[in-house]
Amino acid sequence: MRTAPHLFCVLAALGLAGAAHADPLAELSDSVTDLFSRAESARAHARHCAGRPDADRVALRDALAGWSHRNDAAGYDALTAALKDAAPGLAEQTDAALAQIDAAVAQQIAVKPQLCAGLPERLKSDEFALRPALRETRRIARELGVRPADPMPPRIEPGLAAAVQPLAQFSAWASAAMAEIASAPGAQSDRALREAREEHLLALLEPQGRLAFRGRVISDSELREWRGDRQSSFAASCRRFADKDGQQRMAELVDSTAVLTGKVYWVRDDAPGGMISLRDCRILDAAAAGLPLADAGPVELEPRPPELAELLAAPGPRIGSADVDRVLYTAEFSTRLDGAGNGYLDRQEDIWVLLRDGTAMRHDWPVPFGDLALDMSRAREPGRWFTWAEHGKDVVLTAADGTTLELAGAERLLPMPEGGTISGRWAMTDIAIGGLRRDRSFDFAADGTLLHSSDSFVGGRVGTSFITSSLTPEQQTRSAYRFQGYALILTGPKGEERHFAARLENGDPAAPDDLIIDGRVYWRDDK
Repeated sequence: MRTAPHLFCVLAALGLAGAAHADPLAELSDSVTDLFSRAESARAHARHCAGRPDADRVALRDALAGWSHRNDAAGYDALTAALKDAAPGLAEQTDAALAQIDAAVAQQIAVKPQLCAGLPERLKSDEFALRPALRETRRIARELGVRPADPMPPRIEPGLAAAVQPLAQFSAWASAAMAEIASAPGAQSDRALREAREEHLLALLEPQGRLAFRGRVISDSELREWRGDRQSSFAASCRRFADKDGQQRMAELVDSTAVLTGKVYWVRDDAPGGMISLRDCRILDAAAAGLPLADAGPVELEPRPPELAELLAAPGPRIGSADVDRVLYTAEFSTRLDGAGNGYLDRQEDIWVLLRDGTAMRHDWPVPFGDLALDMSRAREPGRWFTWAEHGKDVVLTAADGTTLELAGAERLLPMPEGGTISGRWAMTDIAIGGLRRDRSFDFAADGTLLHSSDSFVGGRVGTSFITSSLTPEQQTRSAYRFQGYALILTGPKGEERHFAARLENGDPAAPDDLIIDGRVYWRDDK
């Protein structure tokens, strides 16, 4: 039911833009009236619900922000302002209509306060939708000579481009800027809110020009500030370097403190933290940046995922065999094409360790899970930890934020018989994007020795040609081996290595068809 009076009388009486006949005005007035009713009713509902003593004001603000982004509320406001400028009498009439809508919504909520509990979902429904009617209304308005003003440019934040920004400080600034739009928890459950936060931050950063970020180089394209066992919630990455040697230069600086400069390309609002992607990048030694370091300010940090060496060396309990209910393996393999038309194999493999205490860990490390410091893993890589329950034949995992994951079709893994040996060759071929191929194999002998082989080469389309190029010559290492629980222990010239190893439950322990080593499946190759 329409809750705003019809606006046609004002528009038509003013002869908006000298229209030759009333039909376009009638069409415009119908559409504007409908948009006005929907938009101002949505805002009035949010306003009156937020005024209740039991209101979740953060959730309501997030819901309204999501509605605004999905429906281009800023575009609706710009159109309304342009119409008021073109038809001065319209402002008085819309004020009266707004008061009428406000009173009607206030009465509805007073009679049925439960309307507020369902408002976040209602704001996603057609009841308050403005698109695509808004696009059509703008078209009609343009034909009548009414053009909404361009959006106001965002404020320019002083000082960002004038100094090197430590990433922990930038993280605090970026999070505060996005919080002007909506809360971080709300954005994780509403894609429209994430997009709105990202667009707002990008609009603030793009006018800055070239920015400089300081932190620890953690890969050939990514920078993040480390402070003990914490890290900046935002990372900076390079989409495209200014010179051909930039990426190699950054690779050489891994584990060093450096400054990455560039122009903002895109931003991503992740949970937790986020990413600033740069173009036209340069990587510089911290002392060679040529800019002062930004003054100390608030910082935003999150747990820093531990490095493998830290997990192996940290004190505290480990997972023992008596703690394990079962170990599961899930895999999905699919063949895809990259942008050059080269086929590659998309491998999604995961190992899940289900403990008797009702918790579960996604085990992504190449070492046996029993080697890892349990307390450190729980504290600093919480995204790997879940609770688990059985639902029929399947296991359902629940993350800390309440999201669930069903391990449908998971296969059970068992350790290899301790003290035993096997005989045969198990191999894996991994074909990645860009034609990169990696071949790995383990040749086990019954005398307790094995030969591990690996090589890599590129073979794929480049323009109209097909090329192959060896990246690394075949490397072979001979070692003594033994199995111990979920560990494959190799003893060679460089000492002892410990690898995760297991077999599928249905396989022959003496000659399994499949071996899972370091989280990847190796298939028996009897050629």
